[in-house]
Amino acid sequence: MRLFYFRAYDQTGHKRTGAIEAPNVRAADAELRKSGLRPYFLNEYEAVRKALREKRKRERLLILGGSLAIALSLVLSGQLVRYAGRERAPDVEDYKRAGILDESSGVIVAKTKEEREFALEIYKIWDGFYPDLITGVDVKRLFMTVYVSRQVYDLSDNELELLATNTTRALQRRFETSGATLLIVEGDNTVMEVNYASARQSLRVRSYR
Repeated sequence: MRLFYFRAYDQTGHKRTGAIEAPNVRAADAELRKSGLRPYFLNEYEAVRKALREKRKRERLLILGGSLAIALSLVLSGQLVRYAGRERAPDVEDYKRAGILDESSGVIVAKTKEEREFALEIYKIWDGFYPDLITGVDVKRLFMTVYVSRQVYDLSDNELELLATNTTRALQRRFETSGATLLIVEGDNTVMEVNYASARQSLRVRSYR
């Protein structure tokens, strides 16, 4: 006896599905009709299972291919925007003239004791992960600048982004602000900018390397 999977209409016109044992497909069809069903699909159960597995495999490949295509298009569009000049890195000199940044790095810049303590903590953490990378920290509650050496260009985007986003979240949590901004600066170049909005718990990362 073999097991067959069927789809059929009953006497009221409703669809029915199930499995039936029979020596062959003709016998299975005859048995179903005797019971008042009109089969419109009848095949061996193992063949149906194999076809379903193949279908799911094709669907997974299509989903994976689509996801890769979307990711690639996002990366390419980001690169095009950057090189077309539509996304400009914040000008360090503009921030200095506005009084947001100090004129020099290489020091801890903070107005309050709490800001200084936080700056020192961040300095130690960064230096612990990547010695000689960090050269200075400027903390002004909502706005923080981390000055770095040219060693920053040896880090991967993922390494730098992980360090930057965790630092931005820590800044917002420490001072319990509605948002926080972090700039990573090398010389007169902004390397990365991170903005965190606590209300939406959203991070926006812009890399200018």
